Amino acid sequence: MKRLVEYYNRKKKVVDGFLENQQFLFPGRYRFDESLTYIHLDDKNISKKSNELFSQGLPVINFVNGRSFTKTTMTKAMAIYFNKKLFIEHKTKTNFKGKVYLPGGNGNDVKIFDFENKEILIAFSDRGTFKRKVAFYKQFSPHFPVPPIIDIIETRQMIIERYTDYKASPYWDNYDFNFVVNEIFRRYLEYFEIVVSYGDFQWVTPEEIWGELPLKNQFLEDIFNGISYDLLKTPFVTVNIHGDLWSSNILIDKEESNKVFFIDWELAGKLYLFYDFFGFMWNEAINNKRYSFIRSYMNGDYDDYYSHAFELFGMEFEAERKDEYLNIFFLNMYLRRWTKTEPLHLEWLHNEYRKFMEYVVSLDALPDMPWRK
Repeated sequence: MKRLVEYYNRKKKVVDGFLENQQFLFPGRYRFDESLTYIHLDDKNISKKSNELFSQGLPVINFVNGRSFTKTTMTKAMAIYFNKKLFIEHKTKTNFKGKVYLPGGNGNDVKIFDFENKEILIAFSDRGTFKRKVAFYKQFSPHFPVPPIIDIIETRQMIIERYTDYKASPYWDNYDFNFVVNEIFRRYLEYFEIVVSYGDFQWVTPEEIWGELPLKNQFLEDIFNGISYDLLKTPFVTVNIHGDLWSSNILIDKEESNKVFFIDWELAGKLYLFYDFFGFMWNEAINNKRYSFIRSYMNGDYDDYYSHAFELFGMEFEAERKDEYLNIFFLNMYLRRWTKTEPLHLEWLHNEYRKFMEYVVSLDALPDMPWRK
């Protein structure tokens, strides 16, 4: 019952936010999608388009037996209850006429899509997040393909981005994935050359990251024990990068399939130079059960890319230590993302990490790591 009440309150918050932003929405009847994640105009074409873009893989919660990914009478009833409230009868006061209301992953920031005029209105919950978004756009847009910002509404902490009609990642084929991976490496290597020319990077040892972490646990011990003593004390380059790069944050233009856009830079910051490379592999493995990228990494298919990246900063990529580089990435990610994670979710992450690293080890006869005192 407690879980059901919490879920109801989260969905009520989404409905409240929808009604608060109704001036940016096209008038008419709206409804939740099947997973109660986003709200769309009750129109056949809008429903089909939003389902293609946002609904793939979204769970429908089952409150009866504790499992997810199962539709229940409870969620159906909740959808019927909320859908009765989702009606906008007035004409919008603004030029923006959105037809899909998508809450952000943090439950606060929202995106409103106007497919007809190819625009996305993004409303931020706090000024700090809004400022970071604008700053990151100015910093990264000269070096990476990002959707252009059309307007910045400073007083309301909103921006309007250009919408690109894109091919959603669940519909990517092998060519698309290979193209995206090569594009990631190509863009980053070009970016690293500029970073080197400006000297805009720092050196941080894994041992320093370990020292910044709060109370240690078995998860951290497992990561720590996967890094040899000499690499713990080896400085690695940290540089401003995306921080959450995976297929859900990469758009392939439907009209020009050789054009991609990197989106959602809210988690950008100074991180190890290989953080986004490994982050992509990790996210694809645990979220999409796609292990081909980590397999290619362990097979040496990306060695030239990594060697080039390391060489730009005067470092040497040691191919026989691939698993250790992964653990250095996980140490960086733990500090960046997981220090305030709820215990149950952290336990899940720990189990996923173990399975991921067991798979990594199974791909190659990795040499014994030097014993650390």
